[in-house]
Amino acid sequence: MASHRHSGPSSYKVGTMAEKFDCHYCRDNLQGKRYVQKDGHHCCLKCFDKFCANTCVECRKPIGADSKEVHYKNRYWHDTCFRCAKCLCSLANETFVAKDNKILCNKCTTREDSPKCKGCFKPIVAGDQNVEYKGTVWHKDCFTCSNCKQVIGTGSFFPKGEDFYCVTCHEAKFAKHCVKCNKGLVKAPVWWPMKDNPGTTTASTAKNAP
Repeated sequence: MASHRHSGPSSYKVGTMAEKFDCHYCRDNLQGKRYVQKDGHHCCLKCFDKFCANTCVECRKPIGADSKEVHYKNRYWHDTCFRCAKCLCSLANETFVAKDNKILCNKCTTREDSPKCKGCFKPIVAGDQNVEYKGTVWHKDCFTCSNCKQVIGTGSFFPKGEDFYCVTCHEAKFAKHCVKCNKGLVKAPVWWPMKDNPGTTTASTAKNAP
């Protein structure tokens, strides 16, 4: 995905008329007044806005002769309207990325491309400590026990459906106990074969998206 810089405004000249010229459109005398010269014609500022100015794709208003204009792929913006679609920061003097017909700053592009944490649903961005299990990723501090809510992080755990339990909570919650002495039975139910091989996560630090 390439970053771009905008190109400058369309070619026209703005000044104060010293000679005896009339506006190309309304025929008003331009001498001593502000005017625009475009495509070989002289016109007043009002007629420029009405007949010649490009329309800003953001605010839908004409981009006046005295306004700074941003141009990218046959679309035009006032420089103050040329902003990141996500964080709304100005991109008039910054590089940007065009994605899915949206204009984004480099920071927001990285966030959009980043994987989302299963726990908090926020992006995992460069520098975040994260853990992965069977293709799903969490911020390290978001991977918690479904019962006690303590952070499991890269510790051992037992998956059960969509839930994850630390070793202590899993044994307390799912191990069968003797109804007389309340001690754990030697032969526990289905989870027992997992006891010697609990789930483990792969830890890493997120890096910048390419």
